[in-house]
Amino acid sequence: DIIDKLKNPINSQFEVPECLKGVMREYQVAGYRWLKTMAAYGFGGILADEMGLGKTLQTLSWISLERTNPEDRSKPVIVVCPTSLVENWVHEAAKFVPHLKTLLISGANRTSLFKKIPEANIVITSYALIRRDIEEYAQYEFAAAILDEAQNIKNRTTQNATAVKQLRANIHFVLTGTPIENSVADLWS
Repeated sequence: DIIDKLKNPINSQFEVPECLKGVMREYQVAGYRWLKTMAAYGFGGILADEMGLGKTLQTLSWISLERTNPEDRSKPVIVVCPTSLVENWVHEAAKFVPHLKTLLISGANRTSLFKKIPEANIVITSYALIRRDIEEYAQYEFAAAILDEAQNIKNRTTQNATAVKQLRANIHFVLTGTPIENSVADLWS
């Protein structure tokens, strides 16, 4: 049964959040159900849809629902992405899941923002800042860690890869349109 659900998540009974019914395309619903199925069994994974197919929307739809694990319901989800995409994540969250409290941790005066993490549903930051601020994030446990444009961690010895691996989260998902750029070793991280 587990193998069938993992191979065919489109057949799962997970319903799309009410606020996104009619918004998501069929393949996005399949991606959402895959995320939901993987998380239900305690697995993370790589959502490797091509660029422009709505990995952000699929992920936000998954984040918007109550977590399967009761311990995760009060914990925020952290999204780490390139600096150029932080505002896009904030905009997309406001558009598609406005009922969730989003906290952007960016800019030079971030110190006071870390105290607000427990109050947020979604925390958004960049790879450039996570490696500088990892000690601050180490104090918190997240329901999930979402790494967008995960090719930023393909080299497991970089500061980016080392920093995000220190995040304490129950589920880890990576989003990328290019899971393998050079060799299969890109998948290691």
